[in-house]
Amino acid sequence: MVEETESTQVNDVDSAGAEAIGADVTPYLKIAEHGRSSRTRALKLKMEDVIVAVDGTEFRANSDNLVDLLSSEDNGQWLLTIWRSGEFFEIFTRGPLGGVLKFTSEEETKIIAPKFVERPVVEKSEFRTFEVLKDMHKKCDVYDTTFSQTAVVLPPVWLAQNRMWEPLIAVMSVYLITFNVNILLFIISSILIAVYFKQGQITMRRSYSMFQDFQMWAIVAATDEASVQQTCRAFDPHCDFLRSLVGPPIKNDESTKKSSKRRKSGNVTNYAPTSY
Repeated sequence: MVEETESTQVNDVDSAGAEAIGADVTPYLKIAEHGRSSRTRALKLKMEDVIVAVDGTEFRANSDNLVDLLSSEDNGQWLLTIWRSGEFFEIFTRGPLGGVLKFTSEEETKIIAPKFVERPVVEKSEFRTFEVLKDMHKKCDVYDTTFSQTAVVLPPVWLAQNRMWEPLIAVMSVYLITFNVNILLFIISSILIAVYFKQGQITMRRSYSMFQDFQMWAIVAATDEASVQQTCRAFDPHCDFLRSLVGPPIKNDESTKKSSKRRKSGNVTNYAPTSY
């Protein structure tokens, strides 16, 4: 996690101004600017993202109150509810977010507040952190960052479950070679592999996805992978998933039109003359 290096600021509106607006439209805080190494960047938050709730409780106060709350050591990590482009989603954070914050407008507040009240209540303990990486073709790789005991006890099974074929071949090769050479060497190698997978399984999972030309796109806290995919699809209707649980994406009309125009104009890239 990136440490915060800049103090949080609030633009234009002070506490007195918030009270003057009225209880029903007391503004939320939203991201106005990222700091150089603020957590807002590390968590893949965007400009204009609105912080609606902390640990399921609606948060309508100034940035100093938010910093004090998130700096508290009483809680290991805080669950933030974020509003972006008409959709809610959650993220976990440890410590203040950093960056520059400002209050939402009265119109934004009136839109967000009733929708938040209508949301079903989910216990914080049911949320898990998922990372989403996306490639240039809008294909997304979603994985759970929760610690896996399977990765420690049965590394090949965990690698197969995550379709990490190259590391799977490497691990199986080590097992086979050491077993044929010396049983003690096999045991030592198995223990070392288990220790490595215990310490670095998430780093390995992320690195493998990047090796496949995926780039970090989003970090989402959710109860299951299907919910994460629904959130991603709401932000990008054209994105697809390696293991889709939400059906096919919306087709890109512009790409379809361009393809149709090329066919009508006779400008076909893969043309092979007929041989007689």
